[in-house]
Amino acid sequence: MISIYQIFMSTGGALTLVGIFLTWNLSRKIEGFFLGYKKLSWCILLGGILTSLGFIVTMLEVHEGIISIAILLGPILIAYSLSESELVKPTWTMLLQIVLIVLSTIFVENKEFYMVELVSSFSLILLINAIVGYVRTPENYKNLAKIASWMFVGFIWLNNLQPTRAIAPVIYVLSVVTWSYTLVRLHYVAVARFSNLKEGFPYRDE
Repeated sequence: MISIYQIFMSTGGALTLVGIFLTWNLSRKIEGFFLGYKKLSWCILLGGILTSLGFIVTMLEVHEGIISIAILLGPILIAYSLSESELVKPTWTMLLQIVLIVLSTIFVENKEFYMVELVSSFSLILLINAIVGYVRTPENYKNLAKIASWMFVGFIWLNNLQPTRAIAPVIYVLSVVTWSYTLVRLHYVAVARFSNLKEGFPYRDE
């Protein structure tokens, strides 16, 4: 029988795929407007899909050796795309979150298996923080992305603590819902500014 935990984790996984697609589509629009070509955004899409494999492995309890190499490529492709575009800058908050995710391994017994989920977590943190690191993102959407990223870090820690494991997937779903909502709003803002003002990505929401 499917547990409540699996239902929430599956829902979060599906929403993560939605967020990955929205991130790719938004980056494609921004890249096409500022850089004049649409190649780096495909690295984000591919890296995001590889990222989702990490969560699928965790839910289905498949041995990580089967697709571990593919999953490792996820954050590499995402980081490459973001750095090469030069439109997104790394933040100290993102680095702190990555450190905290690494520190969460102290509560895990099977650390080798957990590394698969850990790598996927890095990718998701990169994708969420891409909103924050993009200097022209309106401040209110940066704040929403920060909330989503910190909720995701909270999910990682709670998911490793057995007494709070029932709460963890709820936090995961809330995190990706907040992230996806932010991306949807940014799509509307970007389209409006690109089509009407031709001045690039908006500095504020209208």
